[in-house]
Amino acid sequence: MNTKPTSQSSKFGVPSSRLSSTAALAMLTALPMQSHAAEEKPTAAFAPEAFDQLWSLATLYKDDTNPILEEFKLRGRYQGQYWNVDADQGNQSNWEDRRSRFGFDAKLFEKQIEARVDFQSNDGFDDFYDGLVDAYIRWKPAKWISITAGKTKPLIGQYDWLESTNSEPTFERSQIFNQLGINRASALTVEGTTGDYSWRAGVYSNDTPSTTADPVTKVSSGAWGDGEFGDFDGGVSYSLGAGYDFKKILCLDKADVRLDWLHSDREPGDLVLGKYDDILSSTFTVKQGLAGVVVEGFYASGGDGTNSNVFGFYIEPTYDIIPHRLQLVGRYSFANSTGPLGVVGQSRYEKKVATGGGLGDSYNAIYGGVQYFIYGDRLKLMAGAEWSRLDGETGDAYDGITLLTGVRMSF
Repeated sequence: MNTKPTSQSSKFGVPSSRLSSTAALAMLTALPMQSHAAEEKPTAAFAPEAFDQLWSLATLYKDDTNPILEEFKLRGRYQGQYWNVDADQGNQSNWEDRRSRFGFDAKLFEKQIEARVDFQSNDGFDDFYDGLVDAYIRWKPAKWISITAGKTKPLIGQYDWLESTNSEPTFERSQIFNQLGINRASALTVEGTTGDYSWRAGVYSNDTPSTTADPVTKVSSGAWGDGEFGDFDGGVSYSLGAGYDFKKILCLDKADVRLDWLHSDREPGDLVLGKYDDILSSTFTVKQGLAGVVVEGFYASGGDGTNSNVFGFYIEPTYDIIPHRLQLVGRYSFANSTGPLGVVGQSRYEKKVATGGGLGDSYNAIYGGVQYFIYGDRLKLMAGAEWSRLDGETGDAYDGITLLTGVRMSF
C-alpha cells in the first residue's frame, strides 16, 4: 500500500493531478438513456456459430418428451477486474476475482418445477468452495404464478439487486443498495402477474449465513457453524411488492415501474436483513431502441446505532454506439442520512483508503464506462471510472476516482 502525498489543488479546489481524469469522466457520463443487451439473444462478434456450439455444451440433457426431467444444464460465471483507487486519502490498486460460481439448473415434471443450486469460490480461489449462493426449488403451477422455497434473493430492489450481475452494465451495485445489509436468505416467496400488473411477497430467515465477505478484512459475515440455511432461530423479515408494465401506453420497447417494501423483525446476532426495520425501493425503467434509463431509489428507516435513516437513488443511462457490440454506460448516485454517520461508502474499493471508517452523512458519485460484447452479456469486456465523494462531520471521509477494467463470462 502506498499513501498518496498531498497534491496541489487547482483554483477550483480539485487536485490538479485528477483534473484530466475528471474531465474525461464527465464526458463519458453525458450520455442518453439505457439499452439493455441482456434482453436480446446473444450475438457473437466473431464466429457466432462457434460460440453457440461452445455454450450449448453446458446443456447436458434436454428432452421435452421426458415427463420427469426435461432439461439439466450447468451454470457458472467468472467476473474478474483490475481496480485502481486514486484519492485524497491514499491510493491502491490490485486485481480481484470478483465473482466465480458454478452450479446447475434443472427443469422437471413438464417444466412446472425448476431447481437451481450454485456455489462460489473466493478471491484468488483460496477456497474453491466458499458456500452456497442460490439453492432453491421453484414451482409454477400455472403461467401466472410461481412459488419458490430455499436460499434465494429477497424480493426488493428490482434492478440493482434482482437483476443478474451478468447483465448489469456497471462493475458494482450502487452505494445506497450496498449499505442496506440485503443478501440471500432462506425464504418462501410467491410471484404472480395479472395482465399488465405484477405482484410478489416473501418471508425470510435473518439467521441465514451470508457468503459475502468484506473486501477489506476478507472475513465472511456468515457463521458457517449454523449450516448453509441457518437454524431459523433469529429474526424474520417480510416483503411485499407490486409493479405495472406501461410500455403499451407509451409505445416503447420497455416501460415499467415497481414499488417494493421489506420489513425486518430484527434480533441481535441476525446475519442478514438486520440493519434496518423497514426498506422501501422504487424502480422506474424505460427503453426505446438503442437508448434507455433506469432510476431506482431506496429509503431505509429504524436503524440501530450509526444506521440512522438514509435515502439514496441513482440514475443509470446507457446507449448502444454499435448495437449488440459497444455500449456507453453512465450513472449518478446520491445518498443522505439523518444522522452524522448514516451513509456508508463503497466497500469496493473506496473503503481501502477512506478515513473515519468510510462513514459520513452525504455521498455523491459519477460513473462513466463502456461495454464491449463478444457474445452478448455472456462474454464481454468492461472499462469504467467513478468519481465519488463521502462527506462527514470532520470533512471528507473520501474524495477520489476509481478506475476499473475487467471481463465478465457466464454460461
